[in-house]
Amino acid sequence: MKLIYNNKEISVTNTYNETIMKYKYQKLYYAIIINECNSYSSIQNKQRIDVIMTDENYKILSIKKEMHENTIFENENATKTILLPLDTFKDLKINTYFTIKE
Repeated sequence: MKLIYNNKEISVTNTYNETIMKYKYQKLYYAIIINECNSYSSIQNKQRIDVIMTDENYKILSIKKEMHENTIFENENATKTILLPLDTFKDLKINTYFTIKE
């Protein structure tokens, strides 16, 4: 599966596990979509990442670039949280959309 924004794409996986970064990843090389998630805590992260909150249609509602350890980010209107390696998409804008390609 691919996550696409402005003709740039990155491999992506889906999960419902909000603590996935805590257990598995020293370095993130692809996107992770956390479904049914409107807040993310980076307390156990081992790296800085970009965190995007979207609605069900992948409309970008909020962006947190270079989220460091011990930070909480939330958006009560979001239904998905997307974790990205730093600067994967440099030109992200609120109210624009990601596309998913199977």
